[in-house]
Amino acid sequence: MVKLTKKARIDYARKEFDDINNQIKNKKELTHYDFLRIRNFKLQNFSAASEEEIKEKTKKAFELAEKNKIKEAIEELCKLHGIAIPIASTILSMKFPEKYAIIDRLLIEELGEKDWLNPAYSPRYKTDPKIYVEYINLMRKKAKEYGVKLRDFERGIWEKKTK
Repeated sequence: MVKLTKKARIDYARKEFDDINNQIKNKKELTHYDFLRIRNFKLQNFSAASEEEIKEKTKKAFELAEKNKIKEAIEELCKLHGIAIPIASTILSMKFPEKYAIIDRLLIEELGEKDWLNPAYSPRYKTDPKIYVEYINLMRKKAKEYGVKLRDFERGIWEKKTK
C-alpha cells in the first residue's frame, strides 16, 4: 500500500469533496452511486440500501435540511443501512456545504467538546442526533465569528489537524 503525503491527502480530499458537491448540488435526491461515493469519501465501506430506498430517504432528508430541521434530516439519513451520524453529516455537507458540516473526531477535539467523544459505549457524536445539532450550531457560530464560510472553517480545522 502506498502511503500518501499529508499534502497529497489534503489535495485529494479537496478535489473529491468539490467533485462530489458539483455532481450532487442540483439534485433533489442521491443516486446509489452518489451515496456510495459520499460514504467512501468519509469511510471505506459498502451499503445494502437499495437505489429506491436511497432516493426516498435522501429526498426527504434534503427537504428537511432545507427547512433547517437538522435533527430530523440526520435521523432520516440514519435510517439507511450502515449510516451513522458521521456519514449522514457528510451527505448533508456535500449537498449543502454552506449550511452543514461533517462531524469528525478531529473537529470535536478542536472545539473542546470532549464529552461528545465519550467511549463508554459508542462515542455520542456517532449516535446522538442532538449532538450533531449542537455541533452544527457551534460550527456555524464559529464560522460567522471568523467571517468565513462554514465549509472553509471546517476544512481549515480538518487540514490543520490531519497528520
